[in-house]
Amino acid sequence: MCGVTQNAAARCFGFAVGLLTFVAAHAIEVAKWAVWFGGAHAPWFLNSGRAVIFTLGCLFVVSLIAGILRWSGAALATGAATAMTAVLFFGEGSTIFPIVLAAGGLLIAATSLLGSWLGSEISRLSPHSQ
Repeated sequence: MCGVTQNAAARCFGFAVGLLTFVAAHAIEVAKWAVWFGGAHAPWFLNSGRAVIFTLGCLFVVSLIAGILRWSGAALATGAATAMTAVLFFGEGSTIFPIVLAAGGLLIAATSLLGSWLGSEISRLSPHSQ
């Protein structure tokens, strides 16, 4: 019973952390759009190469930590993709939203799963692991 509870908690934490990480990265991008990211288009993480690197870098670092803590990388990616979808639909939107959702979702999933996997490998190889 305890294993099920810990697994569910790890998934909930992963989802929440992924969601909050994407929202925080997007908020920073909106605040610093003209200065840091060029500001040629509307603030969105796929509208600037620097914004893509910034958002995915944030997700990678957080997913690496999540992997070390043995939280679910898939749940983290799902939370970030959920936030991406909400920001897209409640923001200015896009005429090519299916392509944006697919491309953004693939980038988020690949980054989050890679970071989580590397974090779990670091944790597994650590001399202090259980």
